[in-house]
Order: sequence, then structure tokens, then C-alpha cells
Amino acid sequence: MRIFPYSFKSDEVLRIDGRSLKIEDVVAVARHRRRVEIAPDAAKRVIRCRAMVDQLLVWGSKVYGLTTGFGKLRDVAIPRERAEELQKNIIRSHACGVGEPFPEDVVRAAMLLRANTLCLGHSGIRLETLEQLVNMLNDDIYPYVPEKGSVGASGDLAPLSHLGLVVMGDAGGRIYPRSLRGDSTEVVTDARNKDFIAMPEEESPLSELRQKEGWTFRPITLKSKEGLALNNGTQFMTAIASLAVYDLFFTLRFSEAAAAMSLESQHGVRDAYRPEIHAVRPHAHQAETAARVMEYCAGSRILDLYLNTGHLFSARLQLEEAAEHLKQMEKELADRGADAVDSVCKLGEKVEKLDERIRALIPMNGGDVDTEQLTKWAKLSDRDQIAVFEKMLTPYRHETLDLLHTADGELFPEAPAAVKVRNSLTSALKHITKAVPDTPHVQDDYSFRCFPQVQGCTERALWSAAETVETELNSATDNPLLFPPDPGENAGLETAQDYQDWLKAKPERRAACHNSVLSGGNFHGQPIALAMDCLGIAAAEIGSISERRVAHLVDESMSEGLPPFLIRDSGLNSGFMIPQYTAAALVSENKVLAHPAGVDSIPTSAGAEDHVSMGTIAARKAAQIIDNVQTVVAIEMLTAFQALKFREPLMPGHRIRRIVERLRENGVERYVRDRVMYPEIQKVADLIRGRLIDDCLLFETHDES
Repeated sequence: MRIFPYSFKSDEVLRIDGRSLKIEDVVAVARHRRRVEIAPDAAKRVIRCRAMVDQLLVWGSKVYGLTTGFGKLRDVAIPRERAEELQKNIIRSHACGVGEPFPEDVVRAAMLLRANTLCLGHSGIRLETLEQLVNMLNDDIYPYVPEKGSVGASGDLAPLSHLGLVVMGDAGGRIYPRSLRGDSTEVVTDARNKDFIAMPEEESPLSELRQKEGWTFRPITLKSKEGLALNNGTQFMTAIASLAVYDLFFTLRFSEAAAAMSLESQHGVRDAYRPEIHAVRPHAHQAETAARVMEYCAGSRILDLYLNTGHLFSARLQLEEAAEHLKQMEKELADRGADAVDSVCKLGEKVEKLDERIRALIPMNGGDVDTEQLTKWAKLSDRDQIAVFEKMLTPYRHETLDLLHTADGELFPEAPAAVKVRNSLTSALKHITKAVPDTPHVQDDYSFRCFPQVQGCTERALWSAAETVETELNSATDNPLLFPPDPGENAGLETAQDYQDWLKAKPERRAACHNSVLSGGNFHGQPIALAMDCLGIAAAEIGSISERRVAHLVDESMSEGLPPFLIRDSGLNSGFMIPQYTAAALVSENKVLAHPAGVDSIPTSAGAEDHVSMGTIAARKAAQIIDNVQTVVAIEMLTAFQALKFREPLMPGHRIRRIVERLRENGVERYVRDRVMYPEIQKVADLIRGRLIDDCLLFETHDES
């Protein structure tokens, strides 16, 4: 499996050539401010293509967007002397975006992508104009680009036009310069309410701003074809898609860790992850997902043993409650005489002693678990283990039953606390009985058992989308496209003028130039639209199955002995009741967002553009779904982190122990009683989004057990 890097060397310069850009390169530039330069071969292609444009203008050729209007106005001839005005007008008129601004990483990614596609040398832009786009990136100029307004054909006209306003220094362009950020080098992830400033109209203020910011960027007057070269393409939808693919890759890695933590917390069955199962249904990524979950759980004492310490913990909680109720009864029976109080007091002492004895069931050496004894137990067959633990717990069951009989026989039935004592002892007996199963567990519910199958499908969708995105990264997506006649390797044409002279030298080359300006539909965003619709649906499933595991862990009827909502004194405390609500809300929101955008189309440009892709909407929705899934997975990790407490002193697999420790190091704490929970949820979600504990995650499988 291909693995994306989660750390970057920002001092390395990325050389773009239009042909070799990868998703991780986009992330490095967009989020880590990697500097960019144009490859020499790409510069030659750009210069040659521009020379062809200039010669077409000399010949007075009719070329769409060069000497004609745009869209439905494609047959309106534009005089050569008004070519510059035409290019300004296309940028100004098309900058019609609305809504909140795109975050900086998306805008930086789009600038990189537009520069990269121009490097292919089929757009007719001047090299100096392309260089200013690259300078905007390197100077950390963050243009204001509203999120809404693109239908995905002809590409991302509105968003790219907002970039074009800044390139040409138009007063309608707005930027958020470096100086407004203070000392921060982080990209702006929330651009709402940011004080974007207008591009200065006059040269003097612009010079002052350039000096203050240390810019190499200089606004440029667009020449013929350049406005269309800047705003015609799929770069914003592809920018969003690139970052979404990258983010989902790491979300899936966290999802596997969270699923393993939940499997341990649930005291689940590992058989569903065994390689034999996945070998006979060999869909890509399914077996690898199962193997990584097994590796997370390697060394687990929770799953190795048929002694359910969750039930024992819950039994102890019930005994503690019984002891408290008995103390209350002492007060209630004070007027009934010393004998009544004494019998209740003695019963309370017995309950407390039983609680202490159950606490000491797991062998300890100087405060630590006796690993040697645990290893011996783990080596026993399933049935032998059950027999050993059944024998171990039989005295505790009998003692609890005796306490219940004593309570039934000696407690005054009319005492209000008496029923509570009996209920607590009955519940304690139930938990002690369930702490050892009669027979080995066979299987878990689907959200645990079918996780490799579901995750594997999403993984396949991810890499299919990645292939589409990387093809689009290195594609020419504007219109028309120019394919300059090739003079051959030995023509010795070094400059633009040399190439123009070569074009003029023979009459047939003029015809070749005319025939090399081709109008097509590479700007249509259908590849990205379908890829992102599919990716959004696939990502939503990861949130859905994660939320179901959370629901299991907080439900005492399904959680294999864990206390209700994973908190002591549930009732007084709500514990993890509402985080599951939040996860459910996000999952339901994703169901709405997962409706495919690409099945919609609405005609634009007076019907000339009668089928559009909605690719930018599809990409934005997919990114929002992934963001929601990250929070759901964070809730699952936080829930499992809490649940594992109730499996102590038995410990989960070695890798899960590392994750638990790293969560603690990052400020995640156990819940003893209710407290404000949203900061903790946000903290874990930020760890996922920032990939701050990726060194604990598995990216490949290698058996370390």
C-alpha cells in the first residue's frame, strides 16, 4: 500500500513541470509552505506556446478566447487592439463567488495546481505571468476566494477568477498578507472574519505593501488569452480533492486504531480478523486492514483471557452501592434497637470485605500484574481457561448469594433502603456469574466483526480517487488548448522570436498553427465529481460503523460488563451518553452530504454549457464528510480510552497501550465524574487532523507479536 508522509521538509524546493506532481507535493506546498519553482523544460514549453499565440495574433486568426468572446459569445469577434481589455473583463466579470472564503490550504493548493497545469505549455500564457502566480505562493499571499459559485464546467471559473484579480492587481482582488498573521507560520484554516485587504489601485501603496511583505510578486497586465488561461480549469475542485484524499488516508489509519481499541474495550472476539477468512474473499485492502487490527491487539491480556474484568469491576460497583445503602439503613433503623443496627453493620462489613477480595482476584506482584501467571493462563485451551476461572470465582458467587439470603432474612422489609440493597447484591451476583462465560464466545456484532470488509471498501475508493486526482493534477484543463508545431530537436530555436520566425518561414506552418488550436472539454469536472461523490459515500461509512461501536460501549446491555455510559454513579453522572448523540448527529449529517452532487446538472451560459459537473460541490461535500468522520473517530477513541479503564488491571495490546499513553501525554484524562466534554472531543479530533500521534499508528503490517 502506498503511504503518504505525515511530516515534510519545508526547506526543499518543489520543481513543477506539469507532469509529475503528486498529492503529497500538494500538501507540502499547501500546508507546509514548501517553496516552488518552474522546471527549465516547462519554461521552454510555455515560451514556445506563447510565441505561437503572438504569431496567431499577427496573422489575425480567429481563435476562441483570443479574438472572440466567451461562452455563448464565442462567435463575437474582438478587435486585436482590445485583447487586453477582453482578458481583464473575463476575470472581473467571472469573479462572482459568494459565501465564506476557502481556507488558505485550499487556495494555496489551487494556485500550485494552476501553475502546474500551465507548465504543460498548452495554455498560451506568458512565462512572466506564470512566474507571478508562483511568486504569490512563495510570498505567502493568501487571496480571498469565496467557496460557492462554481458548477464545475467550464472548470472553476468563479474561484479561479478571484485568483486572477490578484494576479493582475485589480482593486477588486483581496488578500490576507503575511503581516496580518503576526508570528504565526501556520496556514489559515478558518478564514471567516479575517480582515482581507483590497489590492491597492495605485503603484505607490502597492510598492509600500511589497516592501513591507518582502514580495517578489508584481501584479501584471494580462495579455491576449491569459485571462482564459488563468480561470479555465478544474484546479479548485482538484485542490479540495487532493487534501481530502490525503486527510482520509490518515483518518482510516486512526479508524483502524480506534476499532482495535473498541474491540479490546468490548472484550471482543478476534476470530473475525484471522487471515483465513480474508484469504477466501481477496478484495484489496480487506486482509491488510484485518492484519493491522490484529497487530494493534497483539499482546492483549484482555482478549487472551476469558476472565472479564469489566464484569468484575461492575460487580464491585454494585457491592459498593450495597455497602452505601446498608449505611443508610443503619440510620433508618436507629430507633429499632441495637440488634437491628448491629446485624446491618455486620452485613455491611462482609460486603466491603468481599469487594476487597474481588479487587485482589488478579495476581499482583508489588502492585504490578503478575505477568508470569497471566501468561500461564493465556496458554491454556479455551475450555481449560474457563474451568480455571469458573473454579476461581465459585466462592465469590456463593458468598454473594449468602449475603443476598442474609439481606432477605434479616433486613426489615419496610426499610426504604432494603430493596436497594437487595437489588445491588442481585446485580453484583449477575456480574460475577457473567465474568466467566459458560463456553467460548463465538462472534461479535457486525460493527466489530465486519470492520475489515467495510474499511477495505473505503480504502479501495480512496486509492481510486487518488489515481483520478493525480491524473488531474498533471492535466491541461483549459480551453482552447494549443499544440505548437514541433520544430524538432535540432532546430536550435532558443527564444520566442526564433520560434515565431520559424513559424513564419513556410506557409504550411501557418495552417499547422491554425489546426493546432483545439477547442475541447478538458475543463469538465466529471472525473473529480464522480471520484469525490464516491469518496464521500465511502468515508461516510467509516463514521457510521464507528458510531455503532461507540453505541455498544455505552450500552450496558451490549458492552460485556462495562458500567452504564462508562461512568461510576451513572444516573448522577451521564458519562458518555451524549458523545454518542454527537457522533449520531454527525453520521446523520453525512447521510445528507453523501447524496451525489454529480448526478445534478443545470445549464449555464444561455444553454451553451448545457451539462455541468458540480465537481466543486462534490469535493466540498466530501471534505466536510471526512471532517465529520474525523470527529466521530475521535469520539470512538475517547470512548474506548475511557472504557479500557474498566478492564484494568488487564491491559490491551502493546500498541494500544502506546496510543493510550500518547493520549494521556496530550492531555486526555479519564472521566471520574461529569465534566464539560467538548474540549476533550475537540482535543482528540485535533490530534487526528494534525496527525500528532501518527508515530503510534500502523501503516503497514509486520508481525511483532
